[in-house]
Amino acid sequence: MDPVTLALLSIGLLLFLILTGFPIGYSLALATVLMMLVTGDASEIRYIAEGAFTSLDSIELVALPMFIFMGAIISVSPAGKDIYAALSRLLPIPGGLGISTIGGCAMFAAISGSAPATVAAIGSSGVPEMLARRYPARLATGLVVGGGALGILIPPSIVLLLYGVVTKTSIGQLFLAGILPGLMFVVMFSVYTWLRMRRHLATLTPAERAELVAMEQGTGNGDSGMAALRRVAPFFALMVGIMVALYGGWATPSEIAAVGAMASIVLVLAIYRIANLSTWQTLLMKSVRDTSMILLIAAFAYGFAQFLSYHGVVSELTTLLLDAVPNKWVTLFLLWVLMLVMGCFLPPFAIIVIVAPMFLPFILDTGLNPVWFGVFATINMEIGCITPPLGINLFVTKSIARQVPMTEIMAGSMPFLAILALGSLLITIFPQIVLFLPDLMMR
Repeated sequence: MDPVTLALLSIGLLLFLILTGFPIGYSLALATVLMMLVTGDASEIRYIAEGAFTSLDSIELVALPMFIFMGAIISVSPAGKDIYAALSRLLPIPGGLGISTIGGCAMFAAISGSAPATVAAIGSSGVPEMLARRYPARLATGLVVGGGALGILIPPSIVLLLYGVVTKTSIGQLFLAGILPGLMFVVMFSVYTWLRMRRHLATLTPAERAELVAMEQGTGNGDSGMAALRRVAPFFALMVGIMVALYGGWATPSEIAAVGAMASIVLVLAIYRIANLSTWQTLLMKSVRDTSMILLIAAFAYGFAQFLSYHGVVSELTTLLLDAVPNKWVTLFLLWVLMLVMGCFLPPFAIIVIVAPMFLPFILDTGLNPVWFGVFATINMEIGCITPPLGINLFVTKSIARQVPMTEIMAGSMPFLAILALGSLLITIFPQIVLFLPDLMMR
């Protein structure tokens, strides 16, 4: 069978299985097995099975459960509420509560490394507060949907970790590469929020405007904000320590993740006094389930990618892209569209495992930097997380703001989707936004 036809049939079958309700991991496995039956080549079974096994046989992947455990530890604590409380009290300006939500999402993302966890932790406090202070429902929910997407970009990022393992790219460089784009999105989201609130204030009567401004300025007092900030400061110090250790090459990502997990346990016990045995048991089980789910999907996704590689799809696709599309930027745009569509159906880590091995030869042949492409792909995963109607952040936000119609949440996500798309364009035009810190690391 022609490799391109085989690829289209395989991906079509995979999407069909997912849309009919099969779990994603099983859909990947079943699509691979069914397509092997179609091709009728029994010799590929061992090759694909060994590939799926060896994809998990990596010392760098030891960092995955550690980072997940670290994020789970912090998620179960009041750290998210403290981050939000501190920022909201330190920004008593019109739109300050919304900007605090973005800042809180960025800070919690740096602790947890998970988009849904960031939405849940910050949104559970942020959405009710903003709605109580008469923020438009679209803006209140959109801020949490968009801000939560930063969880898979700002290090430690599980998606960047998996990309590094799959493509043999330096995880330390990838983590550093995610910092400046993450900060860029924080600034862009904050500017949009400020402009949106100014426009909203202009539609109010003078009395309503004065009341809303007074409510913003009365979010809390500085002392309580500083107390909350003092409680979460050690967690930020831990994140800075992780990045410095990676930057300095003092330890491997796995060693740093293990130390980070242990330090998180100590900090949560010391600061928040969470010593309930059942809480820790639940936390451990959640970490095991999340890790198992990610690794299962990653293994089956790698097997799916191996099947396509075995039948020459990767080499054929690379040749086709290089020959048929004269401009590498046009091809990159097509990849952007492909990952955006896949992001509406598959979790980010599954897309990375499937897409990265398939298109890495093209990236290398065209002279693009694999570290840059990892961040570029991750931003596309962020867009997928918030794209209606299937973006996971939309559903997590809906579970928090049950009184807000899903149509309003989807509409609120659209400006942030546009900002992420603009950011993706900016890092393409100015790749040093991504590569500046990794280049510093190499000097």
